[in-house]
Amino acid sequence: MAVIDRSWPNTANGYDDFETSITITREPGYNGQTFWAHQWGYAKHPEGGYVGLQNRTGNDKYINFSIWGASGWRDMGSGTNCRFFGHEGSGVQCDARYAWQEGVTYRIKVARSGPDGWLASITNTRTGSTSHVATIVLPQDRGGLSTLSQWVENFAQGSNQPASCAVVPPATAIYGRPTANGGTVTPTGSTSRTYGNCASIAKSVCTPEQMCTLTVNQGNLPNRAKLQNIHSNYCLDMLGGGPDAGLWHCQSNANQLLTQDTTYRLTLSEKPGLCLTAETSGPVKSAACGNGAAQQWMYMPGSQAYFNAGTGKCLDPLENAALGALLRVYDCLGNSFQKWRPIP
Repeated sequence: MAVIDRSWPNTANGYDDFETSITITREPGYNGQTFWAHQWGYAKHPEGGYVGLQNRTGNDKYINFSIWGASGWRDMGSGTNCRFFGHEGSGVQCDARYAWQEGVTYRIKVARSGPDGWLASITNTRTGSTSHVATIVLPQDRGGLSTLSQWVENFAQGSNQPASCAVVPPATAIYGRPTANGGTVTPTGSTSRTYGNCASIAKSVCTPEQMCTLTVNQGNLPNRAKLQNIHSNYCLDMLGGGPDAGLWHCQSNANQLLTQDTTYRLTLSEKPGLCLTAETSGPVKSAACGNGAAQQWMYMPGSQAYFNAGTGKCLDPLENAALGALLRVYDCLGNSFQKWRPIP
């Protein structure tokens, strides 16, 4: 449906590891059957592999790791199951239940493990906990990792397949800039595109920092709406008409009306050229609209929070959401202070 292709500095022998990050900001829900994958190729062999998060039947959540043409496996993590597969090619698939959460950033790594294997692992950046999936064994040296594409698709088939593209479950994820060789190498560029029969319901947007958002059936975005804080019932306001965002009585005026554009910026509807911008420290402000990730805001239906792609944090009021309190970004906590609703 939607894919990001990463370009890397040329190397004849490839890389010893890739580490990627992903934050799912909209879960597809029950029977979501959605795969957020990180797929690589090898420098000296045509067959590659992939690893990623899945929402399967019911509410089952997994991490899935597969390599085509593999000959075996070892070092399975707790709860991992490995087996040979023979559909859409052949190789080894290892998977494990993994209760990933909306709004949490995960780092997924595939790295050399001995002379003949590749190990997949996942780290929950909120808790710092790392889980090993397994090491998949190859019959011969393929060189290092050379290409990386990251994609999202709905994999429902047969009687479970959606009747039309319009009813494919909505899903959104932010893919961070990946690294190679222990974080010492970064991509030279990232391009994104949509594909397949349901390309019309998918969208891919990359920022100059190579933070890329992939969406499926995103739906309507706020247009000339106010953002009301659910804890206090006050609205996001450019206090006194200045640059600082805070909370004030809800009013349909130029300081409060927001429109979300197709690159997920929250623009001031009555003040063209100004966008809501996150700072790593200090209050959220209005600033000249650009293409950076600090101006990209994703609404998370599960927690009703706004996630900022550039900081990896959520829109949060200070002073217990009191009248006149400034807004900042802070760790996503899922509490009532971080809950927002668009209102007319």
